[in-house]
Amino acid sequence: MESVTLEAIYKEVKAINERLDFLEDLIEEVIVRELPKVKLSEIEIEEIRKSINEMKSGNYLTLEEIKSV
Repeated sequence: MESVTLEAIYKEVKAINERLDFLEDLIEEVIVRELPKVKLSEIEIEEIRKSINEMKSGNYLTLEEIKSV
């Protein structure tokens, strides 16, 4: 069996993180691009963009936290 090094684990985690960042950006782009088609105001679209940025920075609640409110 091949031994696993800390460096190999780090590289794999980094690669996964980069893929997740790409997916987040892609999802954001799709959401923002489709918003005008659902007849939202510019203020509503800006609020959604702000919320996406807050989530990216780690400022969010989990579903369990919301349920307990």
